[in-house]
Amino acid sequence: MPKPYSAMMDEINGRLKGKVGDDRAKEIRLLLKEIQFDVGDYRKIKDKLRRELKEIETVEQAKKASRKTGHTKKETPQFVVIGAANSGKSTLINNLCGTDFLVADYPYTTTEPQYGALKHDKVNFQLVELPAIYEGCWDGDKSHLAIIHSTDCLLILGRSIKDFKLVLAELKKNNIHVKSERMEDGFIQTNPRTIPAFIVYDKKLEVMLSTGLKMVSNEDLETVRNTMVEVTKPVRIFTMDSFNKIEDFPIVFFKDQLTIKDVTKKIGKGKVEIFKDAIVLEGGSNGRRKRVGISYELADGDVVHLTFNK
Repeated sequence: MPKPYSAMMDEINGRLKGKVGDDRAKEIRLLLKEIQFDVGDYRKIKDKLRRELKEIETVEQAKKASRKTGHTKKETPQFVVIGAANSGKSTLINNLCGTDFLVADYPYTTTEPQYGALKHDKVNFQLVELPAIYEGCWDGDKSHLAIIHSTDCLLILGRSIKDFKLVLAELKKNNIHVKSERMEDGFIQTNPRTIPAFIVYDKKLEVMLSTGLKMVSNEDLETVRNTMVEVTKPVRIFTMDSFNKIEDFPIVFFKDQLTIKDVTKKIGKGKVEIFKDAIVLEGGSNGRRKRVGISYELADGDVVHLTFNK
């Protein structure tokens, strides 16, 4: 006999509570198999689960493809979106990523982490929305705090100065500090934990908060996207073949001092040992052309053609 909609949702939320990433995807697949009916409210539930599963799979695939060994940690930085109740987290991610997270005018609509993916200015980003922050929200269950600890950047939302003070106080209470941009060597883990962040505020906010972080209006989505790039400071290196064809998509690094050796190591194991030289177009296809060695320092937008000894 079919269960009532509310009972089904309570059971689903209970089974998904505290699960993220692959674990959450696995549980969703089990739920989809177990829900035998596909009409009415049951169809709505299954459609919602399918959408969430697709979003998680997209993000997890990006993580696995981008988290590689070496000096560069990843090509897909992750932003965790946090804020007080009704601060507009779901709406912002929906607008940025084209997702369909539930948005309502009552507090604590989001009860579990939600995932989205965004590509902007030739850089892939992962976004994770956490449930609303309130005083003492991480005193018991630390699972959401663990997500913040392991992320690369924070995007802090609020509709009032009170909202921002609450969020910043909870971060400080849990020994998490924020700064305006990433560290020189990328998204390294620090102790105490220091995380790059910026603030997205509601247009009705009349008084700005002094935090040292960049503040962007929630109505200016293009600036929000551009700020994600500014905070992460990507170095995008384009490769070129022997016929002077430049690849459309770059290899992305997140470190201040990047050399030809880093690019060579990224392309493949053992390539450094047979490296011969490289041609660099400074700043892009119309840049000055020069032949360089393996220790040459690169800048964002440079085009590289590597040659190797046979």
